[in-house]
Amino acid sequence: MTQPSWLPDILRYSDFDGDWERFLDAVYQIFVRDFKQSRPSYGGRSVTYDSRMEQGKEAAFWHITSSIDPNTQDRVPDFRRCERIPWPKPMIEHPNDDALAVWKNKRKRDTRVLLWLEKLDYLVVLKESSRTVVIVTAYYTDRKHTRTKLRKERERYLEIQKSLPKAT
Repeated sequence: MTQPSWLPDILRYSDFDGDWERFLDAVYQIFVRDFKQSRPSYGGRSVTYDSRMEQGKEAAFWHITSSIDPNTQDRVPDFRRCERIPWPKPMIEHPNDDALAVWKNKRKRDTRVLLWLEKLDYLVVLKESSRTVVIVTAYYTDRKHTRTKLRKERERYLEIQKSLPKAT
């Protein structure tokens, strides 16, 4: 699949000559630009984020750029998440584009919106509330079982939507 015209290129770690601190700073500056200095909107509601500070940066930033180590339960950098930091905002702003699969699910009491760029293996997860939408996380979906699970969940959602009465 060719990349949609509205989707920026990834930010390549290799372009930073192995300088992790410089790369992390560039990744964080994109987060600041896309979510702090400007606010995307989804469904007419402003997109917010978890602004609690952890290690000098917002919790939402760490959820978008790191993953949980299964052995230690610590957050560790995820280079593929970091490199794709330019993608969440434009994905949120283009939910009707054919390149994206969009559906909802429930997690506990929360209604979540999933925006999946399936052909490029990237998912953005939003949580709906009455006034805002919160970006929860975003990640690379390169594992077969993850893709299979997402496809099944999306299909179930679409089947349920088909069976609902049409609004007049």
